[in-house]
Amino acid sequence: MKREQIVGLCILLLLAAGTIFAVSNYPLETAKDPLEGEDAYMEFLSSVPLAVVEGETISHNQRFLVRTVGATDSYVSGVRVPEKIQVVNRSTDEVVWEDRGMVSQEALWSPEDGFLALARSARTWCSVTVFETENWTSWEFALPDGNPIPEYTFLPYSEPWGEWQDEYTLNLTVGRGSEDPPKRYLCTFSTEDGTITGQSWEPVTEILPDGYDFDHDGVLETVELTAVRESGRSDPGAAAYTLAVVGEEGNTLWEVGAHTAHIGWTSIFACSIDGQDYLIRYHPTMYQGWADYSFQVISLNAAGIEQILHENSVIWDCNFRMEGHQYDVDALVGFLWDLHGYLEYSTLLISTEDGEFQSNIPGLQIQSYPFGGALRLDSREALEETVYRMEAEWKNEQGIEE
Repeated sequence: MKREQIVGLCILLLLAAGTIFAVSNYPLETAKDPLEGEDAYMEFLSSVPLAVVEGETISHNQRFLVRTVGATDSYVSGVRVPEKIQVVNRSTDEVVWEDRGMVSQEALWSPEDGFLALARSARTWCSVTVFETENWTSWEFALPDGNPIPEYTFLPYSEPWGEWQDEYTLNLTVGRGSEDPPKRYLCTFSTEDGTITGQSWEPVTEILPDGYDFDHDGVLETVELTAVRESGRSDPGAAAYTLAVVGEEGNTLWEVGAHTAHIGWTSIFACSIDGQDYLIRYHPTMYQGWADYSFQVISLNAAGIEQILHENSVIWDCNFRMEGHQYDVDALVGFLWDLHGYLEYSTLLISTEDGEFQSNIPGLQIQSYPFGGALRLDSREALEETVYRMEAEWKNEQGIEE
């Protein structure tokens, strides 16, 4: 081959390589073949379905609508990307929030419509934004270490990506498409001065050391304690806990939630009665001096349904000037001494009473606010003295003379 022919062939190869490079690096957001005509591409786009909002497009109270508007010339993952995504007041058609459209968008409203969780994804990334629906301020989900969801990591297809646990708590699953298995996070929200504040927590599960036979089938169950914690923090950083009784095959027979926040104070014990295992659920609820104390001793059937062996409750208050006030010492002492009898042969599985986390200690060591260590007293008479002493202290604080 002549020298001129060799040079010409090299030039042709370089030009071809440049063409291939240009085509392969054309933005995938449009996926438009630059070798095709504009008319042909637009005709193709007209046959492509437009990405719409999935999930709960209308709020539970029917007030708001989440919708897509318009269409771009971008084609990604089998859909045409919309121009905008909007949240609209349905009664006035006012747009309360909008942003550019994405490849996918899915809406999830909180139980009382105080918050909207909006999941969006593009070709290489996804995000979750939570809005408070009064002023439409927003919080962008970040991992507990402060980093965003990693690139090429997406929300799951085969299971819900989000579930509202209550009005201020969102369970979130992230991980489809990454090398690591999906991870679950708990997000908590609050609003102050019309602005949303959010925090993400990562659950950590441990198996408590002892096994129990709560369903009395002769096979021990395990007890799992899951805490949601800020990254790098131990129990003091926890916001909520779940205690689960797990069967031999890994199935959850029974579970209960507990929070360090006042409304979620809960205490669960395992106790032995006549050689058989039972659960004790203790709720010493108190608000502004008014109290409703109760406990139940339960076993489980094969389906995990509670079978109540014994229960007791008492209502009292320490507002001695309040109309309808009740502080029956005999009833209160009777309740506490009855509880004492069961806790004497028990192990505390979890307690968040008084905002303090406790676990895996003898049952009688639990805090018994506001009666201090009254449950650890070894006689009914000593317990009665404590209840009378607390009555005298409260009356003194309220300026009531005996």
